[in-house]
Amino acid sequence: MNPQNAVSPSNRLREGTLNVIYTAPDGSWSLATMIWDKEECVGCRWNGDINDPDDKGNPTSRGRGTWFILPGAIGRPIADLVEAFSPRA
Repeated sequence: MNPQNAVSPSNRLREGTLNVIYTAPDGSWSLATMIWDKEECVGCRWNGDINDPDDKGNPTSRGRGTWFILPGAIGRPIADLVEAFSPRA
């Protein structure tokens, strides 16, 4: 699943706030910032096959792709490290 399409559940993930900051070179996992339950959070997910729309990766909820929200104490520091060491486009 393309991580940009993991936008469930819509009652928790504010529409338009998902910002995928890193996807592994092989597409297997991603890290993103977002507004979740009205707070800025960092989440990660296993994407599965990003070229297969039927592969929803993990985690999922009711057959839709979602994110594992990292605890605040580690989420932002991990995102900062990933952003600092990721190649720039």
